[in-house]
Amino acid sequence: MKRIRLMQLCSLLMIFYLCLSTALVSAQENRTIKGVVKGSDDNLPLPGVAVSAVGVPGNGTTTDQNGQFQITVSKSVSALLFRSIGMNSKEVSIQNNQTLEVSLSPATQSLNDVVVVGYGTQKKSLVTGAISSISTKDLEVAGLMRADQALQGKAAGVSVMMNSGQPGAGVSIRIRGIGTNGSNDPLYIVDGYPAGDLESINPKDIETMEVLKDAASAAIYGARGANGVVIVTTKRGKNGQYKVNYDYYYGIQNVRKYIDVLDATQYARIQNEAYFNSNLPLPFSIDEISKMGAGTNWQDEVSYHNAPIQSHQASLSGGSDRSTFNTSFSYFSQDGTLAKGKSKFDRYTGRVNTEQKYLDGMLTTGVNLSFTNVKRASITSNSGNAGPILSAINMDPVTPVMKDDGTFAISRYVSQEIVNPVARIYYSNGTSGYTRLIGNAFGELSILKNLKLRSTLGYTFQYDQGDNYIPIYYLNSTNFTLASGTSKTSAENKYLNFENTLTYNETIQKNSFSLLIGNTINKGQGSNISASKNGLLYDDPAYAYLDLAKDNLSASASGGAFHSAFLSYFGRLNYDYDGRFMATATFRADGSFRFGPNNKFGYFPSISAGWNISKEHFMENQQWINNLKLRASWGQTGNDRIDDYKFVSTISTYARNYYWGPNTQMIGASPNGVSNNDLKWETSEQTNIGFDADFLSDFNATFDWYSKKTKDLLLTIPIPLYVGNGAPTGNAGNVVNKGVELTLGYKKDFGKLNVSLNVNGAYNYNKVTFVGNATGFIPGSDASNQMQGVTRMEAGYPIGYFWLYTMDGIFQNQSEVSQHVGPNGNKIQPNAVPGDIRYKDLNGDGIIDNRDRSNVGSPHPKYNYGFNLSMRYANFDLNVFFNGLAGNKIFNSLHRWDLPTANYPVAVLNRWHGEGTSNTFPRVSAGDANGNFTNPSDFFLEDGSYLRLKNLSLGYTIKGLSKYKINNLRLYATGTNLFVLTKYTGFDPEVSGSALGLGIDRGVYPQPRTFIFGASIGF
Repeated sequence: MKRIRLMQLCSLLMIFYLCLSTALVSAQENRTIKGVVKGSDDNLPLPGVAVSAVGVPGNGTTTDQNGQFQITVSKSVSALLFRSIGMNSKEVSIQNNQTLEVSLSPATQSLNDVVVVGYGTQKKSLVTGAISSISTKDLEVAGLMRADQALQGKAAGVSVMMNSGQPGAGVSIRIRGIGTNGSNDPLYIVDGYPAGDLESINPKDIETMEVLKDAASAAIYGARGANGVVIVTTKRGKNGQYKVNYDYYYGIQNVRKYIDVLDATQYARIQNEAYFNSNLPLPFSIDEISKMGAGTNWQDEVSYHNAPIQSHQASLSGGSDRSTFNTSFSYFSQDGTLAKGKSKFDRYTGRVNTEQKYLDGMLTTGVNLSFTNVKRASITSNSGNAGPILSAINMDPVTPVMKDDGTFAISRYVSQEIVNPVARIYYSNGTSGYTRLIGNAFGELSILKNLKLRSTLGYTFQYDQGDNYIPIYYLNSTNFTLASGTSKTSAENKYLNFENTLTYNETIQKNSFSLLIGNTINKGQGSNISASKNGLLYDDPAYAYLDLAKDNLSASASGGAFHSAFLSYFGRLNYDYDGRFMATATFRADGSFRFGPNNKFGYFPSISAGWNISKEHFMENQQWINNLKLRASWGQTGNDRIDDYKFVSTISTYARNYYWGPNTQMIGASPNGVSNNDLKWETSEQTNIGFDADFLSDFNATFDWYSKKTKDLLLTIPIPLYVGNGAPTGNAGNVVNKGVELTLGYKKDFGKLNVSLNVNGAYNYNKVTFVGNATGFIPGSDASNQMQGVTRMEAGYPIGYFWLYTMDGIFQNQSEVSQHVGPNGNKIQPNAVPGDIRYKDLNGDGIIDNRDRSNVGSPHPKYNYGFNLSMRYANFDLNVFFNGLAGNKIFNSLHRWDLPTANYPVAVLNRWHGEGTSNTFPRVSAGDANGNFTNPSDFFLEDGSYLRLKNLSLGYTIKGLSKYKINNLRLYATGTNLFVLTKYTGFDPEVSGSALGLGIDRGVYPQPRTFIFGASIGF
C-alpha cells in the first residue's frame, strides 16, 4: 500500500506541475522572433546554435538542421545571444525586427562555455581543476544501454570497462587508477542528487556530463569523492517553443568470436595421446575416430544468432520566460547473444523536469521526477568452475546435444561441473528486477541582488525482487536435483537527502568573488527478506509458489535491515582578477554513521589556482597561441565505502544454538566480530598540474600531471583463530597512483565538409606503499577452486598484482629433469618427466612452493586511449570511434585444465610431443602429477592490450519537410564492437573485476557485435 500511495503522489505532482507550466506559458505578453543562423566563412546554415534572450535565464532555443530558429520573448527583451561550440558568440539587437539573419565567425573553442561543477557552474576559462566534459553528441550514439558507456575512450584518465556482455551488465569506471582494495566506483550526481549508478537513466535524457578528476574539483563532495565524481545534468525545457522528438532503432547482435577449441576428431586423438602418455587404455578406437568429423560446436549451440536490440524514446518540451518543462519516456530491450530467452534486459523510464519563476524572477522552483522499471534474466558467467559459458568451452565435442529419444545427452567423458550447456540453460529460470522512484524538488530565492538561498529535498524509493525456479533435472552424476523448488527475494530501500546552499557573488572593478556555503543531511533505511522451499506441487514455473511447495524440512528464510545517516558542512570561495588570475578554495566536513565516536567526522580541504597567460601583454604578439591557461591544484577527499557497523561488535544468532537439558535446543547469541572505535576514513590526497591551450586557430590541447596518494585503507586485519570472532576492520594500507593525461583536438571547415578530430590518452602508474597487517600482504582472488590466490596486495607492487610461479621452459629429456636439482642434490621437481613445465626456483632452496611465486604482471593498463573522428558533408554525417588499453595482463582461466577429459584450446596442437617440439606448451596426460595445468603460473598469463573499433555511425538528414510540421528527420545506421586487434585468445580482452580480482577471465559473457538502424524525428 505504501508503494501504491507513493506512486499516486508522484503522478499527482507530475500532473500539477505540467498544468502549472502550461498556464504560466499562456499568461505572457510575448512576441515571436524568427530567423536563420549561418557561418560567416561559407554562408552555410548552422544547426544546434543556442539562441537565448539576453537578461532572461532559461529563455532559449536552438537552431534546427537548416539553421532556422523561432523564439518567443517578452516585449521587454531587446537582444538575443547566439552561441555555438566552435564559433564566436554574438549578441544581436532585435528592436522592432521580427525576422533576423545572423552570421557567426569560427573560433577554435569558446572559453565562455559553462562547465557544471559541484553545486554550481563556472565558465570554462575560469576553471582551475581537472574536469572532462562529455558532449551531447557522445550521448546520442545509438546502442548505448547505459549513459556511463559514453565515457569510454572520451575522457583522458577515465578507464571504462564493461563488466560483461550480458544484457543489463554494469560498467566499471576507474578515474586515475585504483586507489583502494574496496569499491573504486566514482560518485554519481544527477541533477544535484546523489545516485548509486546510471543504469536507470535513459542516455538521451542527458544534457551534459562532467567528470571531476582531481581532488580540488571533487573535494566539495568530501568523503564520497575519493574515486572521482561524475556529474549528470538532464535536459530542461527551453523558452519559446514546444518540441516533440521521437527516436527509434532496431538492431541485431551476434557473438563477435568463438574460442578456438578442438573438434571431435582432434579431441579424440589428443585424448588417446594423453591416455597413452599415462600408460592407460585408449578411450577411442581408430575406427571411431574416422567416423567422428567435427562433432558438436557447443559455443554455436548456446548462441542466439541475430539477437534483437531495440529502443523507443519520446520527449516533449517547451516553456516561456517564466516556466519550462521537459518530459520523456523510453523503452529499451536487449536479448543476449547466448542462452536465448534466458539472458534478457528490459528497461522502462519516465522523467519530468519542470522549472518556474515567480516574483519577477526572484524565486525559482523546480521538480525533477523520474521512474525506472527494470526486468532482467541472466545466466551464470565468470564463475571459475561452472556455468554454461565454461561448459560450452570445455564440453567434449563427441557428445551430441540430444539423444535419439529427445532427452539431453550426457557426456561419458567430462564430469563434475562441466555439463551439457544447452541443458544447463534450459533448466535455468532465474529473473530479477527493480522499480525505482526518485523525486527532487528545489527552491531558489534571490534574497539580495547577489545573494541566493537554495534548498533541495530529494527522496528515493526502490523495490527489488528476485525469483528462481529449480526444476527436477539430471545433468550428470554430480549435477542433479531430486525435487523441484523455488526461492524468492525482495528488498525495500529508502533515502532522503536535504540540502541547503547560500551563494554570494560580488564584482569590484576587476575583482570577482563567489562564496558558497552549505550543509547536507542524508538518511537511509531498508530491509530485505529471502525464502526458499522444495517439493513443488507442480514441476512448472507458472506454479513456482512457496505456498505450493510441500517439503517443510527444506524450507529456509532470512532477512535483514539497515539504517544510515550522514551529515555534512561545506564551503567554497572562487576568486578571479580580470579573467587572468583565478583561485579556488574548498572545505568539507563529513560525518558518517559507519565510524566510531573517535573518528565520526572527516575533514577535506582543497586549493587550486589558474593563470590565463594568453591575456598577458607579453603574449599579444604570439598569434599562433589563441588561448593558454596554466592550472595547479591540491586537495583531499575521502572514502567510507565499507559494510555497515564495522566499528562495533555486532551480535549474531547464526549457528549459535545450544542444548539445555535433555533434547532441548535453545537459540544462542554471541559477538560476531571485534570492535574498533578508532576506525576512520580512507583519505586520498592529490596534486595536479596542467594546462589548457587553443592554438593555430583549429587546434586545442589539455594536459594534466597528477600524483594521488591514498592512505589509511580500510582492510580486514587477521586475528588468531582462538579468539573465536570475526576479524576486525582497520586502517592499514597506502596506495599511490601517478600519471599524465593528454587530449588533442582539431576542428576545421573545408567548404561544405566539416571535420572534427579528438585524440586522448593517459598513462597511470600504480603501487602499494604500505600494508599494515602481520603478514605484510592481503590475499587476493582465486582463478578457480583449483588455482587459488593468484593475485595479492603487497607493498612495492601494483594492487592486485599476479602472484604466480614462473615457467622456465619445458623439460626436453630425462637428462634435463635429472639435472634440475637443488643445493642438497635432490630433484627440485620430483614428479616431472620430459614434456612437463620447468618452474623457476626463485629462492634457491630446492623446493617449488609459495616462496617461489612472485610478481609476474599487472592487471592494470599502463595506457588507455581513444580516437574519435566526426565528419559532416551536406546532409551526411559520419562518426568513427576507436578505444583501447595497453600494458596489462589477463589470467586466462577459461579452460578446466584440472579435468583431463575436458576439451582443449587449439594451442594444444603445438604441445610438446617429443624432444625439441615445444618449449612453451607441455605434454598432455590423463593425470597432472607435475601440476602443469593446476599450478598457478605465468603459463596462463596473456597480454591484455587491445585496439577496438567501438562505434561506426553513418547518418543522413532529410530536409525540406517544414510543410509537414517536421523540423528534422535523420536516418542512421550504426555498428558497435566491429573488430578488436589483440593477442588475447579469450572472448574479449575487456576483463574487469574488483581491485584484487581485476583481469581474471573465468568465462566472462562476450560483448556482442551489433548492427543498428534507426530514425530520429522532431516536430
